Formats: sequence, structure tokens, C-alpha cells
Amino acid sequence: MTQENPYDIAHQLAKAITGNEIYKEYINAKNQVEQKPELKQKIIGFRAKQLKLNQQHFIGAEVPAELVNEVSREFAELNTKAAIAEFFQAEAKFVQLFNDIQEIIQKAVQDGFHE
Repeated sequence: MTQENPYDIAHQLAKAITGNEIYKEYINAKNQVEQKPELKQKIIGFRAKQLKLNQQHFIGAEVPAELVNEVSREFAELNTKAAIAEFFQAEAKFVQLFNDIQEIIQKAVQDGFHE
């Protein structure tokens, strides 16, 4: 039995991901948003608030309710713009694909890390 080279398999996986319709839809939606600087700036501003919220949550700090409400309102408002809504949906699908692949790999190697 020949042993497969994990680097070759990684290149095959990368090719499979970039050839996948979910990836292509994400890149297309991302490009659509990036062609409109005002939409891109709105997303960047939203991401900054979202990051601040996530950082506070991660360190165990109490997240102000007004920040949570502001981020929720802004997300809802951004989703009323078709290009941004499509971007968020495509991004979520791509992130799910990527997380699923990462979980598959993690489960395959985790036994070697248990004592």
C-alpha cells in the first residue's frame, strides 16, 4: 500500500474548495460589495463593532446591552441592502464549509493527541 503525501492531498483539497460553488458564490458576492465603496465601508464599520463585542465576550467581560442591540440593529439594517445580504449569506455558507472541513480533519487526528 502506498502512502499518500498529505501535501498533495492538501493541494487537491484547496483545488476542490476553490472549485466549489459555495466558494465561487462567496467570491462573487464579495466582489460585488467591493465594487461599491460605500457598502464596503458599512461592512468594515459593522465588523469593527462586531469584533469589539466578540472580544469583550471572549475575555469574559460584561457586554453592554446597548452594544449588543446596536450590533443587532446594524446587522438587520445592512441586510436590507441586497448586495450586503447576499454577501453575508454567501460568507456564512463558506464559513460553514470551511468549519466542516476543519472539523473532519481535527476528528481524524485528535486520537493521537490523547494520553
